[in-house]
Amino acid sequence: MVIRDKIGYKCEICLLHYRDEVDAKACEDWDRAHEACNLEIARRSLEASKEA
Repeated sequence: MVIRDKIGYKCEICLLHYRDEVDAKACEDWDRAHEACNLEIARRSLEASKEA
């Protein structure tokens, strides 16, 4: 279940945040089905967009 918090929409499995619920749901669905993250989806996360 996608979680809405103060940062954005969060994947319940890998805990990455997204601006919109559609991306968070896609991330969560992929994680459940494959027991791993999809790099194409993860690149859209808010964590990936921050400069290190």
